[in-house]
Amino acid sequence: MERVPVPTRLYLQDGQAMLQTVRLPASVYEAPFLSDGLRQGLSEGDAARSAVSCPVKDLPEEGALPAGLIFHVSRCGSTLVTQMLGTLPGVRGVSEPEALSLYLLHCAQGACAFDAEAFRRLIKAFGRGAGPGGRYVIKFSSWNVLFLDRILDALPGVPWVFLTRDATEVMASNFRNPSAPLRWYRSREPWFKTCFPDWPGEEPDAPEAFFAGCLARYARKAREHEGPRCLWVDYARLPGMVHSHLLAHFGLQVDAAQRARMEEKGRYRAKGNTRQPFVPDGEAKRAEATEAIREAVKRWLTPPAGPAPESDRADSG
Repeated sequence: MERVPVPTRLYLQDGQAMLQTVRLPASVYEAPFLSDGLRQGLSEGDAARSAVSCPVKDLPEEGALPAGLIFHVSRCGSTLVTQMLGTLPGVRGVSEPEALSLYLLHCAQGACAFDAEAFRRLIKAFGRGAGPGGRYVIKFSSWNVLFLDRILDALPGVPWVFLTRDATEVMASNFRNPSAPLRWYRSREPWFKTCFPDWPGEEPDAPEAFFAGCLARYARKAREHEGPRCLWVDYARLPGMVHSHLLAHFGLQVDAAQRARMEEKGRYRAKGNTRQPFVPDGEAKRAEATEAIREAVKRWLTPPAGPAPESDRADSG
């Protein structure tokens, strides 16, 4: 089985960011989240013996930048999009690599200095061994969009998408299974103040208000950088918009057989039991939303955080 150098750990040493890589099967990138693939890959055999570490600033300069970047509000089809693109020959889907999140957090805390060139080299590390053409796309964690200024400045010319969904549905999903910002809010971990330094505001103990405000921040940050490099993707238009808009936006070409493989992937759940057919759950999520969630959406997300501009929308048929 082909093994490639995979970033497995980012840590600080003497005030500088260090990256550990381990030679693992390239299939670790096929998991819904890279962290899942790493757990599996690192648990097998003597993989850890191939571990090497290097300062991020000294990582190799050569290598291609990503074909595209994926940002999102969470629970909006971003994992599905990444996995659909990952079915294409020579295209690797990298889903929420923890090393990128930690680098952004450590820099935001002042534990190390943000360096655009070092960040580019860190990004390129996820494309090593991607096969002929070396094409890859990176899906960031939802809250990474708060650092969009730095990310885009470091990756000039790289196209990106921002996935949105009905805010009430996103809220209901997150209150059933919290994403990182909501967990941080409840535990008041140090990362919380790093990403949300001006909270608490007038409602320090209102998780619904906090998370609705969080979604509003994501959308505002994405709107600040609208332009030719950006495409808004509405969950309600998936998976069709992957074919009609996103492929061209990322400069990816497919033939009939490759398109069929992507469509087959789009018929199934992207998480959990990935052989279970996907069933739209928007109506169910809206029904389970509490009154507090509905009120928070009305207050913090008017107008809504989405959908995409009409010129960027496409039917999913």
